[in-house]
Amino acid sequence: MAARLGNCRKCGKLYLRLRDICDECYQKQEEDYLKSADYLRDYPGSTIQELSDATSVSIAQIREFILAGRIIAGHFPNLSYPCNSCGTMIRSGRKCSKCLDTLNQLAKQIEITEKDKDSGSNRKNDVYITRKL
Repeated sequence: MAARLGNCRKCGKLYLRLRDICDECYQKQEEDYLKSADYLRDYPGSTIQELSDATSVSIAQIREFILAGRIIAGHFPNLSYPCNSCGTMIRSGRKCSKCLDTLNQLAKQIEITEKDKDSGSNRKNDVYITRKL
């Protein structure tokens, strides 16, 4: 696998792309993880806000650790994080059940609209062909 140059998604610095962030940001991220994990070990009942305040690790970074499976929210009773769409606190996934339901309803509406367009165009073609014959 050939390594390429890229810009770090966190700091924007040009780096040899071995992972998705540069070495400096990776080291900082690992330090943040260790601080977070140590704090949760000592204070397992902490909320994400308390964890962030105590460790100076951003809520977004803690959320990344949870989504990556590095911190398992199920092991900590008060650890939840914001839904990607509405900000409601959740304990798993990227979206809350209400936002997932809304997305599913929109997907169904799009599917129905697409089917209607497809069947409508076929009818027009059928009619056109019938008239031509």
